[in-house]
Amino acid sequence: MRNFGLALTLSLPCGCAIQQRPSDVVVEYAGRRERAVSIEDALRRAKESGAERVEILLAPGVHTVRRGLVWQGEGPALVLRSEHASRPATLSGALEVATPAWRPAREAVRAQLPEHARAHVRTLALDPDELSAWQGGLGGPAHSGHAVEVRAARSRVHVGSSELTLARWPDEGFAPLGVLVDGGSTPRNAEDDIPLAQRKVEPPRGARFVPEDRERARRWALSTGAWAHGYWNWDWSDELLPIESVSADGEVKLALPHRYGVAARGRFAVLNVLAELDRPGECVIDEEQGLIHAWIDAAQRSDPVAITLLDEPLLRIETTSEAAVQDVSFSSTRSAAIEAHDAAGLRVERCSFALIGTRAIDVEGGRAEIAHCQLDRIGGMGVRLVGGDRPSLAPAGHVVRDSRFTRCGDLQRTYHPAIDLDGVGSAALNNEISDLPHIAIRYMGNEHRIVGNLVHHVVLETGDAGAICTGRDWTGHGNVIEGNFVHSIPGSEERFQNAVYIDDMSSGVTVRGNLFADCNWGLLVGGGRDVRVESNAFVRCGKAISYDARGVGWMAPHIADPATSTLHRRLAAMPIDREPWKSRYPLLGSYLTDRFGRPVGGVVRGNRLVSTPLGRIDDRECVAVLDNVEVACGNCDLGSLVGSARAGCVEVGGVRVGPVGPRPR
Repeated sequence: MRNFGLALTLSLPCGCAIQQRPSDVVVEYAGRRERAVSIEDALRRAKESGAERVEILLAPGVHTVRRGLVWQGEGPALVLRSEHASRPATLSGALEVATPAWRPAREAVRAQLPEHARAHVRTLALDPDELSAWQGGLGGPAHSGHAVEVRAARSRVHVGSSELTLARWPDEGFAPLGVLVDGGSTPRNAEDDIPLAQRKVEPPRGARFVPEDRERARRWALSTGAWAHGYWNWDWSDELLPIESVSADGEVKLALPHRYGVAARGRFAVLNVLAELDRPGECVIDEEQGLIHAWIDAAQRSDPVAITLLDEPLLRIETTSEAAVQDVSFSSTRSAAIEAHDAAGLRVERCSFALIGTRAIDVEGGRAEIAHCQLDRIGGMGVRLVGGDRPSLAPAGHVVRDSRFTRCGDLQRTYHPAIDLDGVGSAALNNEISDLPHIAIRYMGNEHRIVGNLVHHVVLETGDAGAICTGRDWTGHGNVIEGNFVHSIPGSEERFQNAVYIDDMSSGVTVRGNLFADCNWGLLVGGGRDVRVESNAFVRCGKAISYDARGVGWMAPHIADPATSTLHRRLAAMPIDREPWKSRYPLLGSYLTDRFGRPVGGVVRGNRLVSTPLGRIDDRECVAVLDNVEVACGNCDLGSLVGSARAGCVEVGGVRVGPVGPRPR
């Protein structure tokens, strides 16, 4: 097991809290230094100061945020920072209970527990008066997953320095679905981009199935607040769904349909079920009653408890002025850490984020730079950057750089990458990303730069997915993936996990000068046009590339009707016949007339292959395959490659990559 590093310093929400005293928050402006009674008071003073620039300094320790902090409207340039960079202040959305009153579980609860757990499980009741001071409250599991927008995740519970996990079965991973009785309705088939012949609108209907362990399933029948998390159909789409009922013979009925309908190949786990509270460190959250039931060893029952409650962003910024956040830790909240809208110049520097419920940093519009930050245990996306103007191709100028991301998407498992770029002209530079269930970097739009990143041990729970990916847009030209090092992407031929995925006919992408080592596949290009794969090095990959022609294969019906095709709609939405599009991307004008559906203009050239077959290129009339050669590598063990690339440069067959990952401050 790898040492994640961040958890030792970021996931200790208990035992270090301080009450905010007047000396804890200082406001500095125009040579003045004022004490504020709270951060809210400091923000108010800053707004009223009339100064051009204001700094708010936070004392070391935990500053509890019961209602989200807001900086909005016109005002001075703001700097929010820790007073002592070596001892950062923490903004926390967690309730801390210094002396928790764990009580023996009620008989009605004990009756549902496994017999061997009954002597160990205790119940903590939260004080309703305390909860009333919070925006939010105790949150149990909530409907979430692929294509489900989540405002706030469930509460996390820490006892001392240990996080409790929701009681679940199986304890690790997922179980086969068993016997599928009814797959339920399929909401995706009702959407307007589905071809009319395949479109089906039906009332919502949850699936029914009988798990293989029927006897175990019967024990779930008494539990209220039980949920099931699964990859119910496709290997890249998870969803957390409430359980409506469990029959006497063990048939499980879901309360909501899965987006793609439930298939017999699905896999699932049940969560938050008293009957599965069967080992130390597990809990069940009773949101309605404000109770936490947990297997707590006697030695831990006097340890302080921290429970994430805040269900809105810790800090929301909506301003036309510049704003900076420096040397601050954001921790333990059910919602986002920082949310910014149209901030003219936002800098987030040397900050850490841990135990965040949804997105750590969510930026729409304006211009933002995220630098030298550390993110760990993020429920959803790490950093989401949206901006620029596509019709005019005006760039956003957003940058996320020199930062480390681990365990993003740890609650919302699919399509919640470490970095998400959308719009025009943003960049992900020299970051390190590891230990994710699904995607590391996702991009949509134009002229994004993904350069110098070190990405490894991702796509760990999913298939048909890539570490760096985009999908289903002919107009996504000008994006460059260059000088990255992607390694240790496990997988199989059947599940086709890969390092770079240019999915569903996305086009106009350049993949140049990257190093891929020990990856299941290097690239999967899903039939796109004008995709250039040049001067990359592949070391011990299952194959270097799979470049298919799906536009004249299985995907042909999906692009036949412009009225329903997502690709056609996105093409029609962009002014490709006007400037600057006409000059910058002249090839787009021929996509509907020149060999429609085929991967015209693809180039696979000058790549270096070490113990790696080139792979599959379906349409060599349309894709130029030139000068790809097998080479020897004198010292290509993974440790040497990683060390050299981090330090400055690694060379494989003339392809030079590095430095990768975060650079020194």
